[in-house]
Amino acid sequence: MNDCMAVIVALSLPPESFPLGTMLTADSDLHIEFERIVPVGGEVVPIFWAWDGDLDAFEQRVRDDTNVQQFVAIDQVKDRRLYLLNWDIPSGAFLEGLTITEGIIRSAHGYGNENWEFELLFPSQDQLTKFHNISRENEIQYTLGKMHSLSEAGASELETIVTNKQREAIVLAFQRGYFKTPRQVTLSELAAELDITQQSLSDRIRHGVEAIVEHVLFGTSES
Repeated sequence: MNDCMAVIVALSLPPESFPLGTMLTADSDLHIEFERIVPVGGEVVPIFWAWDGDLDAFEQRVRDDTNVQQFVAIDQVKDRRLYLLNWDIPSGAFLEGLTITEGIIRSAHGYGNENWEFELLFPSQDQLTKFHNISRENEIQYTLGKMHSLSEAGASELETIVTNKQREAIVLAFQRGYFKTPRQVTLSELAAELDITQQSLSDRIRHGVEAIVEHVLFGTSES
Protein backbone atom coordinates (compact mmCIF):
# COMPACT_ATOMS: atom_id res chain seq x y z
CA MET A 1 0.00 0.00 0.00
CA ASN A 2 1.30 3.46 -0.94
CA ASP A 3 2.42 5.36 2.21
CA CYS A 4 0.89 8.58 0.81
CA MET A 5 -2.51 7.01 0.15
CA ALA A 6 -5.42 7.61 2.55
CA VAL A 7 -6.22 4.50 4.59
CA ILE A 8 -9.28 3.25 6.44
CA VAL A 9 -8.91 1.01 9.49
CA ALA A 10 -11.28 -0.79 11.81
CA LEU A 11 -10.36 -0.34 15.47
CA SER A 12 -11.73 -1.80 18.69
CA LEU A 13 -11.16 0.29 21.82
CA PRO A 14 -11.89 -0.67 25.45
CA PRO A 15 -14.02 1.89 27.36
CA GLU A 16 -11.20 2.77 29.78
CA SER A 17 -9.13 4.06 26.83
CA PHE A 18 -11.95 6.32 25.63
CA PRO A 19 -13.08 8.78 28.36
CA LEU A 20 -15.74 10.38 26.17
CA GLY A 21 -17.23 6.98 25.40
CA THR A 22 -17.10 5.93 29.06
CA MET A 23 -19.03 9.04 30.04
CA LEU A 24 -21.63 8.58 27.29
CA THR A 25 -22.34 4.89 27.98
CA ALA A 26 -22.28 5.00 31.79
CA ASP A 27 -25.91 3.84 31.58
CA SER A 28 -25.50 0.15 30.72
CA ASP A 29 -28.68 0.12 28.59
CA LEU A 30 -27.67 3.05 26.39
CA HIS A 31 -26.50 2.73 22.78
CA ILE A 32 -24.40 5.50 21.21
CA GLU A 33 -23.64 5.81 17.50
CA PHE A 34 -21.50 8.65 16.17
CA GLU A 35 -21.90 10.35 12.87
CA ARG A 36 -18.65 11.35 11.15
CA ILE A 37 -16.29 13.28 13.47
CA VAL A 38 -13.44 15.58 12.47
CA PRO A 39 -11.44 16.70 15.56
CA VAL A 40 -10.30 20.33 15.26
CA GLY A 41 -7.72 21.97 17.52
CA GLY A 42 -8.23 21.05 21.17
CA GLU A 43 -11.91 20.28 20.77
CA VAL A 44 -14.07 17.63 19.16
CA VAL A 45 -17.68 18.32 18.24
CA PRO A 46 -19.41 15.00 17.66
CA ILE A 47 -22.93 14.49 16.41
CA PHE A 48 -24.35 11.21 17.64
CA TRP A 49 -27.53 9.19 18.14
CA ALA A 50 -28.53 7.79 21.53
CA TRP A 51 -31.26 5.26 22.20
CA ASP A 52 -32.48 2.87 24.91
CA GLY A 53 -31.94 3.69 28.57
CA ASP A 54 -33.14 6.85 30.36
CA LEU A 55 -32.33 9.65 27.91
CA ASP A 56 -33.38 12.43 30.29
CA ALA A 57 -30.99 11.16 32.97
CA PHE A 58 -28.36 10.72 30.27
CA GLU A 59 -28.68 14.37 29.24
CA GLN A 60 -28.27 15.57 32.83
CA ARG A 61 -25.19 13.38 33.36
CA VAL A 62 -23.54 14.69 30.20
CA ARG A 63 -24.22 18.33 31.07
CA ASP A 64 -22.62 17.78 34.49
CA ASP A 65 -19.34 16.59 32.98
CA THR A 66 -16.58 19.22 33.31
CA ASN A 67 -15.20 18.53 29.81
CA VAL A 68 -18.52 19.30 28.14
CA GLN A 69 -18.74 22.84 26.76
CA GLN A 70 -22.05 22.51 24.93
CA PHE A 71 -24.65 19.76 24.66
CA VAL A 72 -27.81 20.09 22.57
CA ALA A 73 -30.55 17.68 21.49
CA ILE A 74 -31.15 18.60 17.85
CA ASP A 75 -33.61 15.98 16.62
CA GLN A 76 -35.61 12.90 17.58
CA VAL A 77 -36.70 10.00 15.36
CA LYS A 78 -38.99 7.59 17.18
CA ASP A 79 -37.03 6.45 20.26
CA ARG A 80 -33.69 7.86 19.07
CA ARG A 81 -32.34 11.33 19.86
CA LEU A 82 -29.67 13.14 17.88
CA TYR A 83 -27.21 15.26 19.87
CA LEU A 84 -24.44 17.75 19.24
CA LEU A 85 -21.73 17.86 21.88
CA ASN A 86 -18.76 20.24 22.21
CA TRP A 87 -16.08 18.35 24.14
CA ASP A 88 -12.62 19.41 25.34
CA ILE A 89 -10.10 16.66 24.58
CA PRO A 90 -8.09 15.70 27.70
CA SER A 91 -4.32 15.54 27.27
CA GLY A 92 -3.11 12.10 26.24
CA ALA A 93 -6.56 10.89 25.24
CA PHE A 94 -7.46 8.74 22.25
CA LEU A 95 -9.03 11.69 20.43
CA GLU A 96 -5.90 13.81 20.92
CA GLY A 97 -3.95 11.33 18.80
CA LEU A 98 -6.59 11.63 16.07
CA THR A 99 -6.36 15.43 16.18
CA ILE A 100 -2.56 15.42 15.82
CA THR A 101 -2.63 12.97 12.90
CA GLU A 102 -5.68 14.57 11.19
CA GLY A 103 -7.64 11.34 11.58
CA ILE A 104 -11.38 11.22 10.97
CA ILE A 105 -13.91 9.00 12.72
CA ARG A 106 -16.12 7.69 9.91
CA SER A 107 -18.32 5.73 12.31
CA ALA A 108 -18.32 4.57 15.93
CA HIS A 109 -20.64 2.57 18.14
CA GLY A 110 -20.58 2.04 21.89
CA TYR A 111 -22.78 0.10 24.31
CA GLY A 112 -22.43 -0.28 28.07
CA ASN A 113 -19.08 -1.74 29.10
CA GLU A 114 -18.41 -3.34 25.71
CA ASN A 115 -15.54 -2.22 23.49
CA TRP A 116 -16.12 0.73 21.20
CA GLU A 117 -15.98 -0.16 17.51
CA PHE A 118 -14.53 2.49 15.17
CA GLU A 119 -13.90 2.99 11.49
CA LEU A 120 -11.11 5.57 11.13
CA LEU A 121 -9.73 7.41 8.12
CA PHE A 122 -6.12 8.65 8.05
CA PRO A 123 -4.59 10.86 5.31
CA SER A 124 -1.73 8.39 4.83
CA GLN A 125 -0.08 5.25 6.15
CA ASP A 126 2.54 7.49 7.80
CA GLN A 127 -0.17 9.29 9.78
CA LEU A 128 -1.63 5.97 10.91
CA THR A 129 1.83 4.92 12.11
CA LYS A 130 2.18 8.24 13.94
CA PHE A 131 -1.23 7.71 15.57
CA HIS A 132 -0.12 4.25 16.71
CA ASN A 133 3.07 5.66 18.24
CA ILE A 134 1.19 8.44 20.05
CA SER A 135 -1.31 5.93 21.42
CA ARG A 136 1.49 3.66 22.62
CA GLU A 137 3.22 6.60 24.37
CA ASN A 138 -0.06 7.41 26.12
CA GLU A 139 -0.61 3.71 27.02
CA ILE A 140 -3.84 3.54 25.02
CA GLN A 141 -4.65 -0.06 24.20
CA TYR A 142 -6.66 -0.98 21.12
CA THR A 143 -7.04 -3.73 18.53
CA LEU A 144 -6.63 -3.00 14.84
CA GLY A 145 -8.90 -4.83 12.43
CA LYS A 146 -9.19 -4.73 8.65
CA MET A 147 -7.23 -2.00 6.84
CA HIS A 148 -7.62 -0.87 3.22
CA SER A 149 -7.06 2.17 1.03
CA LEU A 150 -9.75 4.79 0.56
CA SER A 151 -9.97 4.00 -3.16
CA GLU A 152 -10.58 0.32 -2.40
CA ALA A 153 -13.29 1.25 0.09
CA GLY A 154 -14.94 3.55 -2.42
CA ALA A 155 -15.12 0.84 -5.05
CA SER A 156 -16.48 -1.67 -2.55
CA GLU A 157 -19.12 0.73 -1.21
CA LEU A 158 -20.23 1.73 -4.71
CA GLU A 159 -21.18 -1.87 -5.46
CA THR A 160 -23.71 -1.78 -2.62
CA ILE A 161 -25.09 1.67 -3.49
CA VAL A 162 -25.93 1.43 -7.20
CA THR A 163 -26.81 -1.43 -9.53
CA ASN A 164 -24.45 -2.53 -12.30
CA LYS A 165 -26.73 -0.98 -14.92
CA GLN A 166 -26.90 2.33 -13.03
CA ARG A 167 -23.12 2.38 -12.68
CA GLU A 168 -22.66 1.61 -16.38
CA ALA A 169 -25.01 4.46 -17.34
CA ILE A 170 -23.39 7.01 -15.00
CA VAL A 171 -19.83 6.10 -16.04
CA LEU A 172 -20.70 6.30 -19.75
CA ALA A 173 -22.47 9.64 -19.27
CA PHE A 174 -19.44 10.98 -17.43
CA GLN A 175 -16.97 9.72 -20.03
CA ARG A 176 -18.97 11.19 -22.92
CA GLY A 177 -19.36 14.59 -21.25
CA TYR A 178 -23.07 14.43 -20.43
CA PHE A 179 -22.54 16.21 -17.09
CA LYS A 180 -20.43 19.01 -18.55
CA THR A 181 -21.74 22.50 -19.41
CA PRO A 182 -22.55 22.67 -22.22
CA ARG A 183 -23.29 18.97 -22.63
CA GLN A 184 -21.11 17.16 -25.15
CA VAL A 185 -23.59 14.35 -25.81
CA THR A 186 -27.36 13.98 -25.72
CA LEU A 187 -29.38 11.50 -23.71
CA SER A 188 -30.69 9.91 -26.90
CA GLU A 189 -27.13 9.36 -28.19
CA LEU A 190 -26.15 7.66 -24.94
CA ALA A 191 -29.31 5.53 -25.00
CA ALA A 192 -28.53 4.39 -28.54
CA GLU A 193 -25.02 3.41 -27.48
CA LEU A 194 -26.42 1.26 -24.68
CA ASP A 195 -29.26 -0.01 -26.89
CA ILE A 196 -31.98 1.04 -24.44
CA THR A 197 -34.73 3.63 -24.53
CA GLN A 198 -34.04 7.24 -23.61
CA GLN A 199 -36.50 6.95 -20.70
CA SER A 200 -34.73 3.85 -19.34
CA LEU A 201 -31.37 5.59 -19.48
CA SER A 202 -32.79 8.69 -17.79
CA ASP A 203 -34.20 6.54 -14.98
CA ARG A 204 -30.89 4.70 -14.47
CA ILE A 205 -28.88 7.89 -14.26
CA ARG A 206 -31.40 9.64 -12.01
CA HIS A 207 -31.83 6.73 -9.57
CA GLY A 208 -28.08 6.04 -9.50
CA VAL A 209 -27.15 9.66 -8.79
CA GLU A 210 -29.88 9.89 -6.13
CA ALA A 211 -28.52 6.76 -4.41
CA ILE A 212 -24.95 8.09 -4.42
CA VAL A 213 -25.97 11.52 -3.12
CA GLU A 214 -28.15 9.94 -0.42
CA HIS A 215 -25.25 7.72 0.66
CA VAL A 216 -22.71 10.56 0.76
CA LEU A 217 -24.92 13.10 2.52
CA PHE A 218 -27.09 10.93 4.73
CA GLY A 219 -25.03 7.77 5.22
CA THR A 220 -27.51 5.29 3.74
CA SER A 221 -26.32 2.31 1.70
CA GLU A 222 -29.36 0.84 0.04
CA SER A 223 -29.68 0.86 -3.74
